[in-house]
Amino acid sequence: MTVRTSLQARATHLLIAPKAFYFFWFVALGSFMPFITLHYRSIGLDLAQIGVLLSLGGFLQIISPLWGLVADALRLRRLLLPVVIAGAVLPALLLGVTTDFWLIFALVTMMSLFFAPVAPLADSATLAALGNARERYGSQRVWGAVGWGLSTIAFGWAVERMGLGLIFWVYPIAGMLAALAALAMPRAELVTVNVAQAARRLLRDGRWARFLIGAMLIGCSGALMHGFFSLYMEDLGAGGEQIGLAYTIASISELPVMALSAFAIRRWGSRRLIIAAGGVYAVRMALYWAAPAPEWALAIQLLHGLCFASLWKSGVVEAQRLAPPGLEATAQSLFGMSVFGVAVALANTVGGVIYRDYGYGALFAAAALVAALGAFILALGREG
Repeated sequence: MTVRTSLQARATHLLIAPKAFYFFWFVALGSFMPFITLHYRSIGLDLAQIGVLLSLGGFLQIISPLWGLVADALRLRRLLLPVVIAGAVLPALLLGVTTDFWLIFALVTMMSLFFAPVAPLADSATLAALGNARERYGSQRVWGAVGWGLSTIAFGWAVERMGLGLIFWVYPIAGMLAALAALAMPRAELVTVNVAQAARRLLRDGRWARFLIGAMLIGCSGALMHGFFSLYMEDLGAGGEQIGLAYTIASISELPVMALSAFAIRRWGSRRLIIAAGGVYAVRMALYWAAPAPEWALAIQLLHGLCFASLWKSGVVEAQRLAPPGLEATAQSLFGMSVFGVAVALANTVGGVIYRDYGYGALFAAAALVAALGAFILALGREG
């Protein structure tokens, strides 16, 4: 065995490429997502307009199963990923130089169209490379939490000193580094499958409807928080550094959850962990409603790992468990569509109006209720 072959084998065993992908992709997201709503407000958009822009990603996530079907049918899961990343990040270069709402609307639509399949394709490729050891997904995805945490605190500090324009350059650069990492993703064993037959089998499985509806409702709670948290912090009196610190605390809270996720899934099962995530989301939203100052909100961010990380990690594993063989990318796209598509679209469209007309207290009360309802729906069915 040559040195080069030995290094390639070791890299495949350690799954370096997925780790690098998650790190750079979440550096990109952490430099952009927490601050884009502040940019929208700074150029004069109102909360309802901001809610519409935030909801676009959710509406267009609904088409992500089509991306998944294409990836599964043509066996392009790994090669399609860099293409959609480029489409998701490059329009940001123009987004920072316009104040016209309709041009912003068009650019965000374009970005959202390509953004929709990024996570499902990446998760599907990573899980396929893991094979039967899918509980190890958390050890790959945890690098996303590291990237998010480092970038949010760094750019919370940077935008306060250099302005929000910085995010429109860093996001595409870090995104393209993620695309390069995606090109190096390990090749998984190909499964010959009748896609149409597998799709019918998936749609007839009653467990899917309960799983997707419950996850979607819990996702609505998360979407309301993620979409309006920066504005909420600003309204509490926080500056850019505190906002960045809040996201960093959230990322740090993901690390122990990801580290223990394999044990937790083996011990309690992925479905039970999703139910627990919904319950913790409900408590977290109620605490935001009661928080009197930014410092309180910073402390509440420690619950993020038990909410978001548990929902995503367990949901990805549950979707893979329920997926017919050969339809893994489609299954991940359906989960992504529910949690980051339908949930984001509904939550941000309605949430912007609730925040504008009734304040953040009503927003977080609604978020707590929908999370509790989603957990209740999931708890009604058998694990199967």
